[in-house]
Amino acid sequence: MATGRIGTTPVLQVRWSKAPSAGTTSLSGLDDNSVSLVYSVGYEAVYRNGVLLSRTNDYTATDGTTVTLIDATIAGDIIEIFANQTIPLADTYSQTVANGKFINNTLTTTTGDIIYASAANTPARLGIGSTDQVLKVSGGIPAWGAAPAASFVGCRVFKSGAVQTISNATLTDITFNSESYDTDGFHDNSTNNERITIPSGKGGKYLLVGVCELAPNATGRRQAVFKKNGTTVIHEAYIEAVSAATIETTLNPVSVIDLVAGDYVTFQVRQDSGGNLNTNSGTAVVSFAATYLGA
Repeated sequence: MATGRIGTTPVLQVRWSKAPSAGTTSLSGLDDNSVSLVYSVGYEAVYRNGVLLSRTNDYTATDGTTVTLIDATIAGDIIEIFANQTIPLADTYSQTVANGKFINNTLTTTTGDIIYASAANTPARLGIGSTDQVLKVSGGIPAWGAAPAASFVGCRVFKSGAVQTISNATLTDITFNSESYDTDGFHDNSTNNERITIPSGKGGKYLLVGVCELAPNATGRRQAVFKKNGTTVIHEAYIEAVSAATIETTLNPVSVIDLVAGDYVTFQVRQDSGGNLNTNSGTAVVSFAATYLGA
């Protein structure tokens, strides 16, 4: 069995037991239990019939594998040798060296403490933060701080100035030349201004809200469509009849859809009054909004 600790030399102890023939003085090799005699010189203990023998006076042991008795054995003798063999350890640490290499458990004092490196080979303690704080880094050192406020992402565009003509029985893209807000360049007031385009890194689910007020007309029905990438209809809304020739018709489609970066959506309107109808204009009556809801 080997025992020991950092900074000491452990000892392997073997019990060697043999009933040698009468007249034996040299003890070595295997005992009666097939255990080999191996010891470190000066660490052996030799017993003859249970009596501890004296080194030099009763025996000699100089080579680590043989014990020589001064007095030869007689019939019935039992020789037992407790062969203590020291095992030198390489790369052992003193207490001082070990203290410099291992993190002392007294460094942490509170539940939730974090150990980090304040410099190379220099452990340090960061105490637990407060509720809802997040871990931040400043100058390479971690620290607790307030969680960042959620950032709004989206745009709302509208038609300003001139009205737009919607031809009879024709699905028409509504164009938008003004913006209430646009956080990430979703829209261009001049180029492809009928589109809201999803910018890089902003793919996810979007709430789309359209508003289009058409001039009064009591004939036919009105249709609103959200279309993706110019081809795929992703939402439709209808008004089947208009109640009076003096009341404007307002289309207000709303939908939540999944979009990826590069996708664009358009807001289209159709009417079949038998002739052309104009939209009204202004931030409240002809608008299109896309609000990012999350991935």
